[in-house]
Amino acid sequence: MNSLQMNLNLQLMTPEQIYDEVEAFLIANEIASLQRFKLMLCILEAVNNVSQHCPDNTEDVTLLVQNNKDNIVVDILDTAEFVELSAPKKCPTNDRPNGRGLWIMDQWMDKVNKKATVLGTHLRLSLEKAAI
Repeated sequence: MNSLQMNLNLQLMTPEQIYDEVEAFLIANEIASLQRFKLMLCILEAVNNVSQHCPDNTEDVTLLVQNNKDNIVVDILDTAEFVELSAPKKCPTNDRPNGRGLWIMDQWMDKVNKKATVLGTHLRLSLEKAAI
């Protein structure tokens, strides 16, 4: 199992920096391009959600990406108070200010788990690897 851990400061790190490092990890682990696309979009959406919707004092986010034998697991941990949110049943229209990211994660990932932790919130995304 190979893994990547990034301690992100949302005030200092750009989406491009996150993308470059995670994409390099996924390429090095020979993850198929469509799966890389899905993973990257879901990771960037999740980090953006923390940045946009969490209190100002939530600057630090831990991102873990695990390359297991059969799947890729992404853990995103932050210090924001947990808020139970459900993904919309259908993709929100463009005139809605939010919700598309949750819908995309729910549609593209095999498993999406959100839960409270002692320190804040834990989002876990899991995607089965494509047969090569």
